Amino acid sequence: MRMIKQAAKAAVVFAAGLSLAVVAVAAAVGTKPGNVTEQRVVAEAGTGANWLVTGGDFGSQHFSPLKQITDQNVSKLGLAWSLDIDSPMGMANEPLVVDGVIYITASLDRVTAVEAATGKVLWKYDPHVRLSVMRNSWAARTNRGVAIWEGKVFLGTGDCRLIALDAAGGKQLWDSPICVDTKVTGTTGAPRVGGGLVYIGYNGSDTGVRGSVAAFDANTGKLAWRFWNVPGDPSKPQESKALERALPTWKGDKWWLVGGGDVWDPITYDASTGLLIYGCAGATPDPYFGDNADMKVDGDRLYAGSIVAVNAKTGEYVWHYQTSIRTENFHVVVSDLMINGAKRHVVMSVPRTGIFYVIDAKTGELISQKSLHEGATPGLNGLTPTASGHNWWPMSYNAGTGLVYVPTYDQTRNPDGTPNRGSGRLVAWDPIKQAPRWSHPEQLQVNSGVLSTAGNLVFIGEGTGEFEALAADSGKKLWSIKTGSAIQSVPVTFSQNGEQYVLMPVGLGSASRLFGAVSLMGTPESKRGPSRLYAFKLGATTPFPTPNNVVPRVPKPPTQTASAETIERGQKLFVKFICGDCHSPRADGTGAWILNGTIPDLRYMPEDVHNRFNAIVIGGARRMNGMPGFGTGNDFPFLKTVMKPEEAEAIHSYIVDLQWQAYNADQKPAS
Repeated sequence: MRMIKQAAKAAVVFAAGLSLAVVAVAAAVGTKPGNVTEQRVVAEAGTGANWLVTGGDFGSQHFSPLKQITDQNVSKLGLAWSLDIDSPMGMANEPLVVDGVIYITASLDRVTAVEAATGKVLWKYDPHVRLSVMRNSWAARTNRGVAIWEGKVFLGTGDCRLIALDAAGGKQLWDSPICVDTKVTGTTGAPRVGGGLVYIGYNGSDTGVRGSVAAFDANTGKLAWRFWNVPGDPSKPQESKALERALPTWKGDKWWLVGGGDVWDPITYDASTGLLIYGCAGATPDPYFGDNADMKVDGDRLYAGSIVAVNAKTGEYVWHYQTSIRTENFHVVVSDLMINGAKRHVVMSVPRTGIFYVIDAKTGELISQKSLHEGATPGLNGLTPTASGHNWWPMSYNAGTGLVYVPTYDQTRNPDGTPNRGSGRLVAWDPIKQAPRWSHPEQLQVNSGVLSTAGNLVFIGEGTGEFEALAADSGKKLWSIKTGSAIQSVPVTFSQNGEQYVLMPVGLGSASRLFGAVSLMGTPESKRGPSRLYAFKLGATTPFPTPNNVVPRVPKPPTQTASAETIERGQKLFVKFICGDCHSPRADGTGAWILNGTIPDLRYMPEDVHNRFNAIVIGGARRMNGMPGFGTGNDFPFLKTVMKPEEAEAIHSYIVDLQWQAYNADQKPAS
């Protein structure tokens, strides 16, 4: 007992030391830790010394006015320092930098504060996210960042909480629920701040979750307002007049069970208009829609698939523009453009459909739209794209070049008409002419967010692990380095002690690795690279810690004793019980059986797990690790069906078949 007390006392002293370290860093620049205010964000937009809010400014432009690093000297960029981050499922985040301190998140919603000049860890925080509810397990694997306001760090979690921390030492100050029903969803997006409020949404449109955006008082955590993006049960009063107007746009039997309109990342606070402008997901029954998969829904389904603007103080509806009923809207950039000789305050956004929209930020009036696919040139595979799209990775708007740099992906077909895996492309887009200026081909479809700077540079990371700098005006490749890890985060830049730094978090962090093809996101080597934060500056000579990524062999599966009919039935049950939400057979694999917070690749299932399969999937033996039990008392709340032992055995037979396919492919010599 005495040893325990001594250890606890030592932990308190250690935490206090970390807190004092953050205070010392902030004191060196004459301010308190986490000193972000609305006035400061606006005033410092032209300096670039810090990265105070997501996107670098309230317009979320992902542009820096720093120009110590330029197209003329970027070849001298070297590694200043690197830091391994405890993030078992990679990173897909955007760091913030305030007065010499970097604040970065990781999977399982962990936060680390880092000394910007040295890479020294100042403090860590673990919210101990609850993985025992299925939707929380999925959402807790990816976290896109924090917000900072008046000495507090704000974090959204996979079990749908908004947490406030003391920026000085990471002590938790308050904890508020984001979701009305925390059993079905969680949040992965970074909170946004402005006007003394913290704004955040959550995931779940594909599983019947009704989307909303919520605003919380930054000091107390009290809910200030909530705007529901789609109507609820029509037999009950709607929460706003805007929803009453939306009711006639929904048709079908029990359409309100579809949910939709969730906001899992794209929120922009526009200080100049006082509007909160954000993008909503669609509203369509998904193949993984559980017991309601055959629902028929029709109509325009407002305000799903829309860009929505509400009063940031009150949450009152102002305008909307619907881009699509079915697909998500992503990153919202707010800026001024000269259009037809007049200055217009506009929203620029590219949803999943790959159409570039320019919309009046005050009224919601459509100014112009054009597909990124138009004018597309052949990519790395030599094939001309048949379609182009955009995911959550943020764009960058550089007023100096007049271009928006959009990370997009292209679908292609082989000469015989069969689908090709496609590739990625960074497009420099003129939003006034609605035309491409140049494009840079990328090997994989999934890459990083974009940073542009006044030094005529654009920084982007690729899923192959290559981090590169391009000339902003021409797209010419000027510098690159192979990090060894797939890159799916957002680069940022800042200035410290008179030197400009560029930060790049790396590691296979996209949540879509669970249900999409990982071969579109990383190479066999880069998908196994470590989670790290790299800091670069001119003239730095720190040796680069190139990782030794080992590609493990697929373990030999047990003998397949099931019939073809049983395997086929197992495949159908795999879909019925929504196994593919985390273990999709379309996802060609994380490539390992890892239990440190990662959702493991079923193709690498070891013998002891094969032997305990029913205890896990029916009995819930790994419920606390995020794997629900589907037997009596099913704890996956969206699915009411109870799994029978013979159904579990059929699913197991199907997985064994998948493992044999992977094993046989692994035995073939590499081409």
